[in-house]
Amino acid sequence: MNGNISTEILKRTIAYFYLLAYCPVDSITDFKDVTRPLIRQFAEDGRVREEEYLKEVIPEVSRRIVAYHEGTREPSQEYVEALIQAAGEADQSPEKVTTYQEVIARIAQLPQRAKPENRLHRKKGCSFCSLPCWYGYFTLISEPQFNVLQEMLETETRKPPAEQSPIYAVWGFALRHLHQITGSDETYIITPEHLKNMSYCLLLLAMAKSRRALPEEQLLTFQAAGRDQVQRLSVLATLSNHRSK
Repeated sequence: MNGNISTEILKRTIAYFYLLAYCPVDSITDFKDVTRPLIRQFAEDGRVREEEYLKEVIPEVSRRIVAYHEGTREPSQEYVEALIQAAGEADQSPEKVTTYQEVIARIAQLPQRAKPENRLHRKKGCSFCSLPCWYGYFTLISEPQFNVLQEMLETETRKPPAEQSPIYAVWGFALRHLHQITGSDETYIITPEHLKNMSYCLLLLAMAKSRRALPEEQLLTFQAAGRDQVQRLSVLATLSNHRSK
């Protein structure tokens, strides 16, 4: 790989490929438009032509993603090669991004990371997540600003009890984190289900860093509130689609 591509640029590119895994397949063209300035900046920083940048980094990005999910420095070449091929074509069409997301899903199910006892925050609530570690590596390498989350949660606790909604604070922080990565506040580049689970993973990582653990009952309540919110969003989307016809 080009020696001008720093570890920091590579980490940000890995985050980009996880966001590609969270993207609604029908929004891939919009996702590509939103993130084009991001790729252009990566290429400039790495002194690589923009049209060559992703080809240059995809092998190393794929190797690191598989290595994380297998819990090893020597990942299986079979999975690495499958991811290289799928990632290289992912932004070309809804069908291609679907294939890419299916490959990521298979890798995320590898037992070295997917089993509850092997998950990133296994002692702090990972067992309540509905997907096996799609988000752990993303939250680690994308450098969330947890002081912002702390401020948002403290603001929420100052409201009257009937008006408090910690889930909105955490979801709001997750969307702000996406904006920090992409430079765009467009929310359609992530599905509600992925937003729910990613928000939960960010909360767990924040707790791990602060060494404060929420009681299991509160984690379950947070997950239930997230599921309710996803259901409401799905109903609203269905109604909106029905009215537009």
